[in-house]
Amino acid sequence: MDLLKLKLDSPELLSFKLDNGTLGEALAELDRERSDIHAELLSHQDLWPLGWLDLPQGGDWVKDCADAAAGMAEECEELIVCGIGGSALGTQAVYAALDWPLQSLRALYVLDNVDPSSAGWLAEMADLPNAALNVISKSGGTLETMAGFLYMLGLYEMLNIEPAQMAKRIVATTDASKGPLRELAEGRGWRTLAVPGDVGGRFSVLSPVGLLPLAFAGVDIDGLLAGALEMQEWLLTRQQRENPAWQLAALSYLLHTRGGVRETVLYTYGDPLTLLGDWFRQLWAESLAKGNQLDGSPSLGCLTPVSARGATDQHSQNQLYMEGQNDKLYGFVTCEDWAVDPQIMLPEGLPSKLLSHINHHSFGEILAACCAGTCDALVEAGRPVYEITIPSLSAASVVAYLQLWMLATAYAGLLYNVNAFNQPGVERSKAITREYLGRM
Repeated sequence: MDLLKLKLDSPELLSFKLDNGTLGEALAELDRERSDIHAELLSHQDLWPLGWLDLPQGGDWVKDCADAAAGMAEECEELIVCGIGGSALGTQAVYAALDWPLQSLRALYVLDNVDPSSAGWLAEMADLPNAALNVISKSGGTLETMAGFLYMLGLYEMLNIEPAQMAKRIVATTDASKGPLRELAEGRGWRTLAVPGDVGGRFSVLSPVGLLPLAFAGVDIDGLLAGALEMQEWLLTRQQRENPAWQLAALSYLLHTRGGVRETVLYTYGDPLTLLGDWFRQLWAESLAKGNQLDGSPSLGCLTPVSARGATDQHSQNQLYMEGQNDKLYGFVTCEDWAVDPQIMLPEGLPSKLLSHINHHSFGEILAACCAGTCDALVEAGRPVYEITIPSLSAASVVAYLQLWMLATAYAGLLYNVNAFNQPGVERSKAITREYLGRM
């Protein structure tokens, strides 16, 4: 597979001891029991929002996103996105991966929290007279998103921009037919894009939720879709035991249910990759941590996702990982080819014998050595480890990584026998928050 390189079947990983046998033996047994996991997934398509599987094939909505982005770019040089969770993390992860370190893309700000400091900072940093605005809420009433959007809208109104000009710089991405945001947008003549009804938020990065802001920034959205489609088709043409999405789901499930593993740590090496870890954390936690199975019986829970930043977190978390309880699965995500890779040159007069292992190496080489050293040390300590390598930070490779994990998460939901596409546990806190605001 050219888009990603995967190492999910090392001898050390497959020999990891479960409560009965090894991980390799259990994987083979599970593969026989669940011989066509993708057919199982599709059997639920009348009940679950599986439209994200069709997004890589594109459609008229892709042109709508491109046209809307081009229209805003004619008026503005920056874009402010108001969204939260699935309406923001995918966009942020792709943008960060593709914009570092050259910052060749148009400026993209994301207001994804009701933090007073961030809101005030954005008001100062963004060039508001030259900034477009994209508000994303499927329901049209997401508290944090709409608070941020109304705040930004108030700032724009103080600029005394004509309503006709405002209509050219605002796009609302929301439900296709209903909701307060759609009502507001249609009443003010703003352009709208539809969030597909059969696509959940954390699976929506290749819908208008992600494609509009990324297209405005200058990302090759056709390349994004092509990479996702190539990855998905490649996965689905593998025999199941050779399908990395299935392997990720199955080894995570078996280590959790039969191996005493409680957490899954995703180590991303390279700052452009850090938000890919945050995106994974939401995808895994919100999809799989359910109170009940599909039959109503109590759920087994899932591995708790932890995001770690290499090499920095080697100095803040690795002591726990090396000598703490052996109850974690470790994934290492790396990039082979950095667009810019400065080289270290020791100045004359320094104790070169002590620092000779650094001299003439690039930052990328040192980072790769840090990753390999940490990975090997964990393997030596008997920890279960897998590796995902992104050859280079291209649009196709980055989104192939996302598509891999979306399929793996969906398959894991089937293994845990839960609905991976709802989030009932989120709703209670929203209700209590509204009560607090009402009393204020």
